[in-house]
Amino acid sequence: MPDIRTQAILKHNFLFRGLPDETIDKLADLAHRERFAKGQLIFAQGTSGDSLYGIASGRVRIFTADDKGHEIFLNELGPGQTFGEIALLDGLERTASAVAIATTRLVAIPRTSFLSLMERDTGLSLQMMKLLCERLRWISKFIEESTLLTGPARVAARVASLVVAFGTKTKDNRYELQISQADLARFLGISRQVVNHHLGHWSDNGCVDLRRGRIIVPDIEQLKNCSGPPH
Repeated sequence: MPDIRTQAILKHNFLFRGLPDETIDKLADLAHRERFAKGQLIFAQGTSGDSLYGIASGRVRIFTADDKGHEIFLNELGPGQTFGEIALLDGLERTASAVAIATTRLVAIPRTSFLSLMERDTGLSLQMMKLLCERLRWISKFIEESTLLTGPARVAARVASLVVAFGTKTKDNRYELQISQADLARFLGISRQVVNHHLGHWSDNGCVDLRRGRIIVPDIEQLKNCSGPPH
C-alpha cells in the first residue's frame, strides 16, 4: 500500500486543521521521512520531545508505565494519524512511549524548524494560540470535575477525558479507546473492581460498548450523564 502524502496527514491533525493549503505546504516542506522496523522504539517516555510524527504507513503502539514498571497500553495508531503534538510546542519530556508494531514509515517535523516557521507565519502562530487556549480550558474542566465530582460521576469524567485524549474516532463517529480494564484502573489510580463495576453498569445502560481490550463510547456527554450509581 502506498504511503499517505505528507499534506494529507497534516491536514487531518488537530493542530493544523483549517489552515490554508499554503501553510500546509510550508509545513510539509519542513518534514522528512523516517523508517522504523517492527518492534523498534520511536521514542521513550521521559525523553526530550523534539518532533511531531505522522504515520505514512505501518502501525504504532502508544504506551506508558506506572511507578511499578507495568506497561499501560494507551492506543494503536495507523496511517494518516499523528502523535507527539505537544512536544512540538513545549519540547518537554514525552509523557508516553511509542513503538512500531509493523514496518512503519513516519513523517517527522522537527520542533526547531516548526518554531522558525511560526515566527514567519502569523496565521500559524494564531492557530497555535487558539489551540493552547482550548487545551487550557479542557485541563481546567478536567481538574474541576476531578475535584468537585465524587463516586461514579468522577470516574465517568476521567474516563471521558482519557477517551478524548487518547481514543480514535470510528467510522460511525464513536470514540474507541484500546485499553484493558486492568490498565484503565492503573491509569486512573483506582481498583480494577471499581472500574469493572462502573463499566458494567454503563454498558447495561448503553453508555459504553465493551469489547476485548477496547472501550467504545457512542457519546461523551451521554457517558457523563450515565454515571449514576447502579441500582
